[in-house]
Amino acid sequence: MRRYIVLLTAMLCVVAASAINRKTLVEYAQPLKGLKKEQLKNAIYKMSQAYRVPDYGSGYDNTWYHFYTTDRYPGTNECVNRYSTDRFYFSNGNNGSAISGMNIEHSFPKSWWGGTKNKAWNDLFNLYPSESASNSAKSNYAMGKVDNPNVLDDYEKVGSGNAGGKTIRMCEPHDTWKGDFCRSYFYMATTYQNLTWTGEGSSTSGGGLQTLENNDWPTLKKWAYTLYLDWARADKVSQIEVDRNNAVYAIQSNRNLYVDFPTLAEYVWGDSTNVAFDPATALTTASDDSRYAEYTYSGGGNTPGDDGGDTGGDDSGDVGGGNNDNTGGDDSGNTGGSDNGEYLFYDAFSDVTEGNNTTTDGAYPLWTGNANFPNTNNVYNAGGAVKLGSGSKTGNLTSKAIPCSGGTLCVALDVKGWTTVEGKLLVSLTGGGTKEITYKATRTDNFETQTMTFTNVSANPILKIETSAKRAYVDNVRVWNPAATGITLPEQDAKPHIIYTISGQRVLGMPEAPGIYIIDGRKIVVR
Repeated sequence: MRRYIVLLTAMLCVVAASAINRKTLVEYAQPLKGLKKEQLKNAIYKMSQAYRVPDYGSGYDNTWYHFYTTDRYPGTNECVNRYSTDRFYFSNGNNGSAISGMNIEHSFPKSWWGGTKNKAWNDLFNLYPSESASNSAKSNYAMGKVDNPNVLDDYEKVGSGNAGGKTIRMCEPHDTWKGDFCRSYFYMATTYQNLTWTGEGSSTSGGGLQTLENNDWPTLKKWAYTLYLDWARADKVSQIEVDRNNAVYAIQSNRNLYVDFPTLAEYVWGDSTNVAFDPATALTTASDDSRYAEYTYSGGGNTPGDDGGDTGGDDSGDVGGGNNDNTGGDDSGNTGGSDNGEYLFYDAFSDVTEGNNTTTDGAYPLWTGNANFPNTNNVYNAGGAVKLGSGSKTGNLTSKAIPCSGGTLCVALDVKGWTTVEGKLLVSLTGGGTKEITYKATRTDNFETQTMTFTNVSANPILKIETSAKRAYVDNVRVWNPAATGITLPEQDAKPHIIYTISGQRVLGMPEAPGIYIIDGRKIVVR
């Protein structure tokens, strides 16, 4: 059991992450609602960041220690081997020992980003136990269709293949695991889209730049994502993948959303790039969602698995599709209504692609607002967030009218300051007064999540966020009705708990990974 040290002296028990139901998954993925193509990919990028990754290698709490949980067949000590037909076994009990004859394999080769020992190096979503000889044969080659294999066994082909008109060395996994590796590649090309890919490669070597481009979208080259989508369609998500996703989530506090929503990649690269993604109607691999078992890819231009509607509802009518009001959102999909537990208002600033929020390098172009925040004053682009104010002026955001009956509403946002905290945030809702927010995080830190409750709010209120002095970064602004959602803030002592990492990423269930969390607005240290 982890020990939770609550700064307000409360004690919480640990609930291990296991199966996830569809309602929880839909709530978790609300930041993706209404987004398409590159905006959707950028939002997934922000959601997919691992709070912590294990140290690489053997030993307690390291890679091999966690492979015992993530890559062991249920009820046995046999290790899942995706690279050959050889069988390998963990020792009895979990002591973190490596298995003789196996390596830790980077499915997405580490040389592709220059071998820097960063989170991508240690990320369990990119690491698999591999039979040593197969690992060596695979080298750092691109994953692709091998036309002329010169190394061939039952589970892996290595040889030459076509990479967008250029013949290079490639590795092709067995059909059983193609979808697994493709969804790992989708995850890596999204979660680490900020890395600089290197290596042109040749006919005899691999190379990241044969598979990847240095940009936020598409990141994967067209030949690569076209092939990987085909493989992912043919090899559907298995229970082994679902269980692994949940197991890694319990360790790293992040998820592979391409496993949770198996048609999500279609909205980023595939046949649905012109359709807004809606987690409330999308197919999932959640424990209580049986639709995916019946799903067969048809290759049409509409959302995969839908009945021709705009947002991916299915023929059965189990979940709301199109613009019927089952999902409580508006026609644009930008903000969800509260009828089925969604936010009344949410903006992750996914349309803000210029600037940055971690350094003073480069320009901060003026941001003139969007559909959610049509009125701005001294607000600037900050790389997936916004910067309010400048070195000499305050700044503010004013929202559109938020459709609701008013009353008691909750607001949460992520914030951090410039090189120092230069002031406070002033947050107001029409009729509900103004809250003064203090915070400690600055530009080089992770965002700090602040939550607040407003009472006596007017119907269809307007939200205003402003700095009291100079600059602050703001991200992930959300408003909800606690009576409609069952989600309330700590002073109301209600459940379910709202849990975020210190960087503002939503957490499902009670966290197991050591670190600092915001639970119902309280700072929790998990040791």
